[in-house]
Amino acid sequence: MEQQLILIIDDELKISRMLGRRLKKAGYKFLVANNGGDGIQQAMSLQPDLILLDIHMPDLDGFEVIRILRAKGYTGKVSACSASVSVKDSNLTIDAGCDYFISKPIDSNFEQTIANILTNTK
Repeated sequence: MEQQLILIIDDELKISRMLGRRLKKAGYKFLVANNGGDGIQQAMSLQPDLILLDIHMPDLDGFEVIRILRAKGYTGKVSACSASVSVKDSNLTIDAGCDYFISKPIDSNFEQTIANILTNTK
């Protein structure tokens, strides 16, 4: 079975590293984009199996990134990752074009959540 590719778009290096370690340990390939512009470029060229998208970033925030990706025709799975856990904020990410929402801090069920997202056919 081919390893699935996950793109992490997050401006916080510590968070990207932590997510990367957990994804690698769970058997996934991953790449990191440290800002929205790079994330859009990588997503469009690599077509990852899943994007983990930080919402609060400088320059292009996650809302702008997902809107641009969807406008460019990106149809892959995208999960917002945010410390904003209000129902309003999670609904805003879905309305903007994300398929899923994972709250920060990342919990002990993260790997199972990723597996569930990747096996879900939307």
